[in-house]
Amino acid sequence: MASTVPPVDSPCAPPELHESFTSPIMLFCHSFMSVIIFASFYLSYRALKTLKKQNVFGMSTKILLQSSIINGVVHQATTAFIRFRALYRAIRYFHDPCSIQFSSASCVIEGLLYYHTNLFCSVVCLSLFLDRLASTYIHKFYKSVPKKAAYTFIVIQILIPALILYWVFYDAIYIGYVPLCNYPPKNSNEKFYIVNATRICIFWIIAAASIVHFYQSFKHEKRIIHEKYDTNARYNAFENLLCSRAVCWIICIQAVCLAGTSAIPSIFNIYRGSIPIAWFHGAIAFATGLTYANFFVPIVITFETNRIIRLRRSKIQSLRRQKNDFDYHHDFKTLLESSYKKIHPKTS
Repeated sequence: MASTVPPVDSPCAPPELHESFTSPIMLFCHSFMSVIIFASFYLSYRALKTLKKQNVFGMSTKILLQSSIINGVVHQATTAFIRFRALYRAIRYFHDPCSIQFSSASCVIEGLLYYHTNLFCSVVCLSLFLDRLASTYIHKFYKSVPKKAAYTFIVIQILIPALILYWVFYDAIYIGYVPLCNYPPKNSNEKFYIVNATRICIFWIIAAASIVHFYQSFKHEKRIIHEKYDTNARYNAFENLLCSRAVCWIICIQAVCLAGTSAIPSIFNIYRGSIPIAWFHGAIAFATGLTYANFFVPIVITFETNRIIRLRRSKIQSLRRQKNDFDYHHDFKTLLESSYKKIHPKTS
């Protein structure tokens, strides 16, 4: 999330802050992040199109992935708007430190939208992890209510960030000035820091748990191969493994991008007296983890979708060669037809 540096009461930026936000490095940062953001829009469009066309994930997983991508687009648009405003002011008021900052009151909408989409992303990862657990351990029941489960998760993804932000900002006083509109109000800094630190810990726990679940899915698939000869059981275990691996990659990518960069405000809060303000602002401008995550996640989704399609066909052909009697041929013909319908659904 954003900085824990408090706003100042004066509209005039301190010399080191003004120098930092008008420096060539900061101007380059705004331009660089704009390229990342607009590239992510295209990648998100491709990922959404792929998810719609190729039904390789379960219905609930697919809906959650779509909600993650859409939330990413909203966050990227919000971030772009905040950065364009900052870039415009940095250029227009290059020699006027008393006009370069924003009043906190003018940043309420952008700030809340920025924070909500940021926290939404974290809860999406928890939803995806719980979705995979349910798909593995209560498969029959969960398969009967995929849309209801997905929409329930989405409601939770909206409510949890809203409740957290209410706790952080319900007593906020929007006075003073901030260099960027994703900086919190002055009297919310302490609660903001608590949320940020807690979020980092929870994110790493979810990432570690998703890796453990993927490893268990891997062992389960191997055990099914050795213990069962039912083709459907083997195929379902293999599909579960592929989906678990894809979700694990998505969660871990976001954990690295988000938790890694979110540590910067926490480190600054601990060593506030020894780190120059200008250094911190330069670092935090580049270290916007969710911007990078929203760039990489659509790539991972598209890549894993195509990979699952390829491995699914290869697995079916491999299992088909193991037996040559009629019953197995009939089973595999059904699997191939089912796989083809999933990959190429009929369009009305």
